[in-house]
Amino acid sequence: MATLNAQSLGQVQSETQSKDSGLFQFPIPGQNSNNAFLLDLFGVLRTITVEGLFTGTLAQQNTFITAIEGIENGAQSPVSFVSSQTSTADKNVLIQSFSWTVSKANPAYVSYSLTLIEGTS
Repeated sequence: MATLNAQSLGQVQSETQSKDSGLFQFPIPGQNSNNAFLLDLFGVLRTITVEGLFTGTLAQQNTFITAIEGIENGAQSPVSFVSSQTSTADKNVLIQSFSWTVSKANPAYVSYSLTLIEGTS
């Protein structure tokens, strides 16, 4: 079960993780790509995107939304993320964005999208 700061993320529909090396790329004029100069100077970033459904009463849905928005408060400290894939709390993350939608046709759940960046502050 996926969690963020021990808060259940409900039914995870998809989880995407990507690592970006942010390579310094310097192509050589008049040369083919195999002669390009590449440096791994800028470190690596991991972005995690979780999309899911949180089912519950209106009060439970409000508690879920308030808990996630309370972490993304303008002065974040890293919190633990447990992946739905690995079930291990090995990532410290900050929230980049959180959006949610309630459908009037089915108010029993909140659909959400959460983008996390791994790291420390």
